[in-house]
Amino acid sequence: MPRMQGKRIVLTSDDTMMSSYHGGVMLGFAAIMPRAVLPDWILRYFFCPPVPAGPDGSAQIAPCGMRKVEAALLDFGFSKDEVIVAHPHHLDRAIGPRTEIVGITHDDPMGKIAVRELEEIIGRGPPHNRSKFLALINHPLIREHRPKIVVGGNGAWELMDEDVGVDHIYLGEGESEFPRVCSKILQGDPVPRVIRGDAVPADRIPINRGATIAGIVEVGRGCWRGCAFCSPTMRQVRHRPVESILDDVRVNLLNGQKDIILHSEDVLTYGSRGMETNDELVLKLMRGVKRLGPHTIDISHLSLATAHQNPGLIRKVSEVVGVGSDQKYMSAWIGIETGSCRILEMHMPRKALPGEVGRWPQIVQDCYRLFDEESWLPVASLVLGLPGETAQDVVKTIDLVESLKEYTGLILPLFFTTITGTKLGGTKGFGKDDALPEHWQLVGLCLEYNLLHLKKLHSLYKERMSAGPVVHAALTGINLMADIVLNKYMKRMKRGEPPN
Repeated sequence: MPRMQGKRIVLTSDDTMMSSYHGGVMLGFAAIMPRAVLPDWILRYFFCPPVPAGPDGSAQIAPCGMRKVEAALLDFGFSKDEVIVAHPHHLDRAIGPRTEIVGITHDDPMGKIAVRELEEIIGRGPPHNRSKFLALINHPLIREHRPKIVVGGNGAWELMDEDVGVDHIYLGEGESEFPRVCSKILQGDPVPRVIRGDAVPADRIPINRGATIAGIVEVGRGCWRGCAFCSPTMRQVRHRPVESILDDVRVNLLNGQKDIILHSEDVLTYGSRGMETNDELVLKLMRGVKRLGPHTIDISHLSLATAHQNPGLIRKVSEVVGVGSDQKYMSAWIGIETGSCRILEMHMPRKALPGEVGRWPQIVQDCYRLFDEESWLPVASLVLGLPGETAQDVVKTIDLVESLKEYTGLILPLFFTTITGTKLGGTKGFGKDDALPEHWQLVGLCLEYNLLHLKKLHSLYKERMSAGPVVHAALTGINLMADIVLNKYMKRMKRGEPPN
């Protein structure tokens, strides 16, 4: 069959999701900037270069969630002649008269999570991730052949109240229902606009057929801590068998990836049935991954409460991985969220367990000292404007961030966003007009913290990245420009004033 006929099912996303990020996944955050601040060519060349593609347009690396959906479709009975994972730059090789479904995976298609406050603060137009997503669903070949567009992924809920030309919104785990949904669409059977996928048993999460961006490998799904604003807490906790995880590591390494990121909401609780960690199983997993020979091993997320409960496990993981010898550091995303024990009690009462809610600031500080000792680099989130938050609560968060300034990392302040399906899903979100002077002081402080540590982070990351000296020199220059441009915003906010 001629290639121009296209595949029946095309899985893809926009440029901001389908990138290697030069091997430094944190560069992907540049996608939250508007085009007026960060032109397309700078984003593409220095931050989000396209993933390599095969002769048929198939992406050689892709988001982990997309790989899982691809594997589920193939396990369901669709053939490789029917399904392709394609980069948006190569849709001319993937989409044709034969194409009936385009499945799009996205974490933040409308910029409602990680970019809303930045857009309000800078006020220079839509962020790249939104504009590129909208450009994708209006791609000339999609308009010409009119396949059904199904959007899934962590950010699919953002489209619930949007009329942007999407046929179906898939919420939940794609492996459970997406293959059947595709079968119904192909047979011409009716399919509702909003589809909800069920939790997939851990031993039925399929093995990937291709490499993932950043070498991400799923360890488990779900979280039991129940934070009211967070969607992973709505999912049942499951952990995949060690051999399945190692199979996904092998697929990545065999397909050219050199670094591995183990992913779950708290990797240190792998194999645990409650609050107690299963050190033996965590270390068995780490040793298994290490024996396969990746250059580096990182984890996507960990809970500060888990690390505080068992600092010895952090030290043992560092020893197995070879932090300080085989690799200079490990990194992980953590959720600080607030420095106010009152807000923690209101919206995150299990976040400190088995520790006490009233000791939360001390737990955070103890963990940062531990991370510093063990050469772990935390990327932390704060949530601003949770319901009931007062100026005094924000001051407590400011005091906590001030106490962490000497420790290298990043701290990202995020405006509270109502996410469909969470415990706070029906409440009003937080915006620029709701911000108190203390909120701006906190954002300014986080900006100061990040600018202070960004150069060191770039120096550490550059050893892992695939980018050449020209890109690194440019990134150094961009860091210097960011210092100049962002300093004026930072100074205003630290005085408690809006940035514009």
